[in-house]
Amino acid sequence: MSNPVLSNSRAHSPLPPAPRRPFYGWRIVLGGTAILFVSSGIGFYGHGAILDPLRAHYGWSKGAISAAVTMYFAVAGLMGLVAGRLIDRYGPRPILILGSTTIGVGFFLLGRVTQLWQFFAVYLLMSIGWSGTSLIPVNTLIANWFIRRRGYALGITMTGLSLGGMILVPFSVYLSSNWGLETALPILGAVFWVVVIPIAVLVVKSRPSDVGQFPDGDRSILETRETREARVSYASQIRVWTRAEALRTTAFWAIVAAFLLALSGQIAFLVHQVSFLSQTLGASGAAAAVSLTTGASIIGRLFLGPLADRSDKRYLTMFCFLVQGVAVLLMGYYRQVTVLYLGTLAFGLTMGGIVMMQSLLIGECFGMVSFGTISGLSGMFSLTGAAFGPVIAGLIFDAAKDYRIAFTIFAGASLLAMVAVFFARPPEGKLPAKPPAATPAGAPPPNLPPGGAGLKKNG
Repeated sequence: MSNPVLSNSRAHSPLPPAPRRPFYGWRIVLGGTAILFVSSGIGFYGHGAILDPLRAHYGWSKGAISAAVTMYFAVAGLMGLVAGRLIDRYGPRPILILGSTTIGVGFFLLGRVTQLWQFFAVYLLMSIGWSGTSLIPVNTLIANWFIRRRGYALGITMTGLSLGGMILVPFSVYLSSNWGLETALPILGAVFWVVVIPIAVLVVKSRPSDVGQFPDGDRSILETRETREARVSYASQIRVWTRAEALRTTAFWAIVAAFLLALSGQIAFLVHQVSFLSQTLGASGAAAAVSLTTGASIIGRLFLGPLADRSDKRYLTMFCFLVQGVAVLLMGYYRQVTVLYLGTLAFGLTMGGIVMMQSLLIGECFGMVSFGTISGLSGMFSLTGAAFGPVIAGLIFDAAKDYRIAFTIFAGASLLAMVAVFFARPPEGKLPAKPPAATPAGAPPPNLPPGGAGLKKNG
């Protein structure tokens, strides 16, 4: 005869279920925002803050220093092709550590060069490091951790871009003005080490499966089928794309063409914004307009991110292109103060959204496993081409003594970009087997590359 006490204890022996852990992806968002804050504030916007102090310190021409900056961005764009593949193969952590270490050393050396060729060599080193700390590693992390809420997460993360410009540029100016370049430059380099490296070591996890979780923190994402309402399925997100396969798709070239055209006008306007607005608003008014543009870009990202999760990303991108084109065109032909401020506000609202939509479309069309590879390949074409926008605007201004023709051309380019992005649909093709069939209930999906055999195809 069984002991009733023992039987009762056995009946209640299972332990209560463990409490559900918070979704780790939001720590990734916070860490990514901090990384972009530093990478943008010092590695992107910071060059303008130290250009004149460098010229005064070394006595070189502004043209020579500007040429080094041009080389910096061109090489960084090309390095994205290499960085993207390495990130997909080994994960973002080692790339972030190596990149921040390299650019930090570059800033330390920048104040100790004696020859112009050494200056170019250091800027070359810095550009390689910056490519490992900017958009590709951070956007790859967000693409890995989020599928359904990718737009919302990316919108929050990319606020780091604008906040970095708003806070770290004045900080850079203060350091160089009050402490001198030999002290300021090592401090700026050390910021990369102090912020990015600890985040990479302590916070960054390549994929949700690394901590036993699912994308978006929800196991039901594995059951998602690609439908009109849910355009992105988990199965399509874990397909491995090679560069050769992506180059044969209409979606890839649609994204490249659209953002080459749109970003050429955007970058050109940003470079010439102060010069153009100062003609009507004066120096202080132009500075206020630039601050308005930067602040509006934060609002635009936070608004467009969640909207992108619920709508067709192509149509939302087309709307951004339209607003950008109309804003630039109106500012070119109507120089009233009200029009200029409203134009810069509208431009800023879409400015951050356009950069964000490029990453979202790549993620939707080519998934998360090969995101870094395809993003770097796309950027090699679109960003390198868009880099000629400021030069075109400058040459036209020199010839016509006015920005009207250049702005008209860039507005037309935005309209052409609207047509191109319409064709950025997820490519059809054979998808991998549905993961949940081989996944025990309640278990995270199997670890995906880095380390996955599939990525050895990327070449």
